[in-house]
Amino acid sequence: MKKLIKLIFFILIFIGFTVHSQTNIWDENPSDSRIELDSLLTILPYSKGKDKIPLLNRVAEIYWSINPNKTIEYADEALQLSQKFNNKSQEGLALINLCQGYLFNDFYNKALQFGLQSLEIRKNIENDYDLAFTLRTLGWLYYDIGYFEKALEYHTETLKLHEKIGDKQRIAYSYNSIGLIHEHKGDCNLALSFFKKSLELKKEFKNKDRIAETMKNMGVCYRKINELDSAKTFLESSLEITNQIKDDHNKVEILIELSIVNLKLRDYDKCYLLLKESRLIMEGLMDNKEWLVENDRIMSDYYLAIGDYKEALSKYKMYDLGKSDIFSSNKSEKLAEMRILYEAERKKSEIKLLEQQRNLEAQKKKSLLIGSILLAIIGILIIASLWNNIKKKKAIYQQSDRLSKEKLKTQSLLQENLEHKLEFRLKELTNLALFISQRTSIYGDLTKSFKSLNFTDINQLKKDINTLIKEYTFKLDFNEDIQRFHTNVETLQSDFLFRIKEKYPHLTNKDMQLAVQVKLKLSSKEIANINNISLNSVEIGRHRLRKKLNLDKKENLVSFLESI
Repeated sequence: MKKLIKLIFFILIFIGFTVHSQTNIWDENPSDSRIELDSLLTILPYSKGKDKIPLLNRVAEIYWSINPNKTIEYADEALQLSQKFNNKSQEGLALINLCQGYLFNDFYNKALQFGLQSLEIRKNIENDYDLAFTLRTLGWLYYDIGYFEKALEYHTETLKLHEKIGDKQRIAYSYNSIGLIHEHKGDCNLALSFFKKSLELKKEFKNKDRIAETMKNMGVCYRKINELDSAKTFLESSLEITNQIKDDHNKVEILIELSIVNLKLRDYDKCYLLLKESRLIMEGLMDNKEWLVENDRIMSDYYLAIGDYKEALSKYKMYDLGKSDIFSSNKSEKLAEMRILYEAERKKSEIKLLEQQRNLEAQKKKSLLIGSILLAIIGILIIASLWNNIKKKKAIYQQSDRLSKEKLKTQSLLQENLEHKLEFRLKELTNLALFISQRTSIYGDLTKSFKSLNFTDINQLKKDINTLIKEYTFKLDFNEDIQRFHTNVETLQSDFLFRIKEKYPHLTNKDMQLAVQVKLKLSSKEIANINNISLNSVEIGRHRLRKKLNLDKKENLVSFLESI
């Protein structure tokens, strides 16, 4: 009797699972998914063979946002079973589940690997719903790592499939996705056109969380193009809906955007209240580091706007510290590894295309030879005509060969041009460093000059001069050129930073920053001025760096760094 009850229960759950075959986890109610997960975990131990595969995949799918490690665990078992029983549909689903699991854990290279495998399988199966979802997932993967053109390509293909299916709800989602890509590419007006289409369709389905999301995106775009009243209207409308559905994650983002808008509108009290409210909510959420850092940054801008320079600097330092923690070397290495993998895949595709073209040319040559022999057999009467045809085809081939050589020459010139541009950027970076050094020195001299003045009877003048000294001291600490210099260094020297970190993983961020500046052949005095530290501190830092790199006293530090 117990076995019969378990069997009936299993059948009911499996029927419930098949209802989800044309949906995904993002379209479902979280509470319903939790209930389904508990049921599936109960019956999973009693399932065997090929009947177990869809259950494993469904469990893996529900675990995406709950526990990505569990997603990987269950999807891996589903993949092995689906390959064993040659179930291509479930294999494609298992692969996209693995892609999602690794994507949530920021393992972009593995996510891309499994996502592309799923794409190949689902193209052959020709299930438009499943294919669209794989394309959409790959689009978000490329979006995450900043390859917006590639992300746009995948989301555009997804939109075409949704339009082919006639699924208005998913068309609305695709419009929203494409709008986000255009926003991050800097074209907010084009982004708004897609967001408006998305919002119009979403209103038909009365899906409040999706409507609030698109309104928030529109508010962000209007804020970026400085249409602050429109930005405030859409963000407040989005906030009202978010309060109704009690979505704290989306609410935090909306409150942050509203605080920026009110800061630009110079409504400082409202800005401060919004920042405080968002801070209170985000402190109760998991995975809140990025939001806390953004809150600190806007707080710094707020205190700067009201003239509280001390608090502004304090908040900015908290922001800078938090930003460094978020973009840790570990995540940077993952992104670098992903970008290298992407470039390798792109070059591999180009090589494959060139090989296909070469094979095609070889086939043409072979066909020409065979044709010439057959035509020669026909007889002497048409030899003249055949000869003319051969000459024409030979001319076409020679022209094609010349074009290929010209193309290779053009590519070589482009490569040289890129190298010249890189060399120019490095020189530009060095010049910027010298400029920062000189300007820092001027600020220091100006401060010393003011401090040496002696006006014994003019009290007010002394207060003004002290204020001026504080202001210049603050500007010296808050030097945007220095920040821009360090950002440019990290961008232009990313390959060097990756190699030195890989070879000497015990180096700190300060050690690596000093290594880059020494590699640029900046003097100790210039390095001290750039980083606003003493000359003695630079010398101590160089000594420690040499020690960590295991250099002898006779070895030249600059030459060693250039050889890495």
